[in-house]
Amino acid sequence: MKLSERKKAILKSIVDNYIAGGDPVGSKVLSESSEFKLSSATIRNEMSELEEMGYLKQPHTSAGRVPTALGYRTYIDSLMERYALSMEELQVLDDLLSTKLGEFGAFMEEAGRAISDMTNYASFTVLNDSVSVVNRYETLYVDDYNFLLIMICREGIIRNRHVKVHEPVNKKMLAAVKTALNELFTDISAEEITLPIIMKFEEKLGRYKSISSTILRVICEMLGSYDCEKVHVDGVTKLFSYPEFFNIAKVQSVLGLLEERRKFTKLVKSAIPGHTSVFIGDDEQSDVSLPDTGFVFHPISIGNKVIGAIGVIGPKRMDYKKVIASLNYFAAGITDTLNENTLNENPINDNTDTTGENEYGRQKDNG
Repeated sequence: MKLSERKKAILKSIVDNYIAGGDPVGSKVLSESSEFKLSSATIRNEMSELEEMGYLKQPHTSAGRVPTALGYRTYIDSLMERYALSMEELQVLDDLLSTKLGEFGAFMEEAGRAISDMTNYASFTVLNDSVSVVNRYETLYVDDYNFLLIMICREGIIRNRHVKVHEPVNKKMLAAVKTALNELFTDISAEEITLPIIMKFEEKLGRYKSISSTILRVICEMLGSYDCEKVHVDGVTKLFSYPEFFNIAKVQSVLGLLEERRKFTKLVKSAIPGHTSVFIGDDEQSDVSLPDTGFVFHPISIGNKVIGAIGVIGPKRMDYKKVIASLNYFAAGITDTLNENTLNENPINDNTDTTGENEYGRQKDNG
C-alpha cells in the first residue's frame, strides 16, 4: 500500500522526534506540534495504520510508537531532509582535507576521530593497505651511503624506505637501480619474485650488483608488509551515553563485527563507489545483524576501485541527516584528492621522511 502524504509527514515527524529524544512518540506530541493541524484522534488512527503496515511498532501497551527498520529505511530513502553542515563542522573537515596526507593510514585514523567527535557516535575507518599495482619506482639521494627508495602505487599512495648500502651512492647507481626496478618489479607481488627475476635484476644493475640483495630485501618488505586490511575504531565509549547501549552485550556485539575483519571488509568492498551505505541492525534485508544499531559508511575509492571506507556506528535512531552529510562531504573531498593525485604527472612528495618507512598520499593543489 502506498503511503499518503499525510502518513509520510507523520512517519517523518515520529522518526525525527524519536531520534531527538529517544522516547516513544505519542499522538499528543504530534497534535500539539505546529506542524500538524489534526486532532489527536486522527493522528492516532494514522499511526495505527502505519503500525499495521510495518513502519511503526509499539514497545508496550499505552506507549507511543517507534520506527521499525522499514520505517527508518523509508525515512532515509525518501523523507529525510538534507542536513546543512555548520561553518564549524565544515572547517573541521576542510582542515583535515587541506593537510598533507603524510601517512595515509594515520590520516584516516585522525579523520575517524574527527567524525566521531562531530557526530558523538563511534566511528571506524577501513584501509585496504595491500599493494595491488606499483606504477613505478624512484630513487632519491640522501648521503654518501644512503638513499631513499620510493614506491609509487596506482592507489594514489606513495611509500618510501630508507636504504643503507655498503658502497658510495652516486647518480649512476641510483639511475641503474631505478631502471632495473621499473623494468622488473612493477605490477608484481612479493610471492612473484622468482630466481630468474632476481638474476635479471643483478644483471641490470651491472657493476652495482653487490647491493642487489639489500634492495631486494627492502622491496620484499615493502610489497609484503602491507598485504592486509586495517580496521580502526574510535569513540566506542560514546555509545555508552545512549540507552540502547546500556547493555554491555550490545556494545560487545558491535565490536565483535569489527573484529571479524574478513566479513567486515567484504561488506565495505561491496560498496558502490561514491554512494553512502546504510544498514539498520534488525532489517531483514541487511547483511549486518546488530539489534538497535545503525551502521553507515562511505567508501573511499580510486576510479572504480574501493580502497577503504569511513563510517559511523550508533543507535538505530542516530541522526542520519548529519551523519550522511558529514561522511559524504569528507569522502567526496578525499576521493577527489586521491583521484587527482593518480593523474598527476609528477606525484613525488618533496617532504619525504628519510628516517624510516612511511606512506605518502599526495597533496591536493589548493593554490
